[in-house]
Amino acid sequence: MQTQEDLPQTKGGHDKVNVLKEYWDGLVSRHRRLDDEIKEGYDAYKSDQFIKSLKLNKLHLKQEIEIVKNEMADLVKSISKY
Repeated sequence: MQTQEDLPQTKGGHDKVNVLKEYWDGLVSRHRRLDDEIKEGYDAYKSDQFIKSLKLNKLHLKQEIEIVKNEMADLVKSISKY
């Protein structure tokens, strides 16, 4: 799983917003794929441990999505001051 440290370093505030938005979009996409995998796992009667690990991964992605969302909001506020 990627973290904020994996993001490319940019100098312009607008560039960073775009980079964060792309990163956020990727996280949301992976979150949705995990949701589909969980549903498929239930349909295929996968083990509880398998489903639990998918749900844990999904939770971690959700937490990362919220962190990035808050960072974007803070960055937009700081840019709009200028």
